[in-house]
Amino acid sequence: MKPCIHCRSHHGPWRSGELAFTLTELMISAAILILVVGGIVSANLFGMRMFQVEQTKLSVSDQARKIVGVLMDEIHSCETFQIGAFTNGTFTGLAPGTPQLGPALIIYPTTNATNFIMYFVDTSGQQFRRATSAPGSTRTLAHSVTNAIDLFRAQDYLGNLLTNMQDNTVLHLKLEFFQAARFGVPPDYYKLETSSTRR
Repeated sequence: MKPCIHCRSHHGPWRSGELAFTLTELMISAAILILVVGGIVSANLFGMRMFQVEQTKLSVSDQARKIVGVLMDEIHSCETFQIGAFTNGTFTGLAPGTPQLGPALIIYPTTNATNFIMYFVDTSGQQFRRATSAPGSTRTLAHSVTNAIDLFRAQDYLGNLLTNMQDNTVLHLKLEFFQAARFGVPPDYYKLETSSTRR
């Protein structure tokens, strides 16, 4: 025999069984709590994954903006530039009369030919690099470059490929690279194209 608890409230006396949850109510409450906690954890994990994806894309965009900004400033203010190839530590310019298209660029900020800035692709490591006439100044600007042949291109104002450099030559840069998979984010492909000319 269950003891009967008699308490008074403004609605009248309570009856037994009204003071606690039944087993069914407790199981339903626990299931709802598990669903809510699971939803919160899933939303948090999804948010962290989206953050990692966006962080990767933002870091690539920031890196590309820096590369373009510095290169375009150097082209705008240079005395002259030349497209060519960089092999075994030596820059070789393209001969006049040949299509001015290649994987390396040398910029001369002044008329002094010993003072230069060079951009090139290191094909062994698929790296886009920048070097200056100062010893030990080579640094990597981008990794996983996929277009090592047609990186730099001299063209006229209409976009036609030139065979000889002119005073108003437009330098076109096309940089294609990919971001390797990291933090569970699949690899992604990027293409950066821009044009600039001397002022």
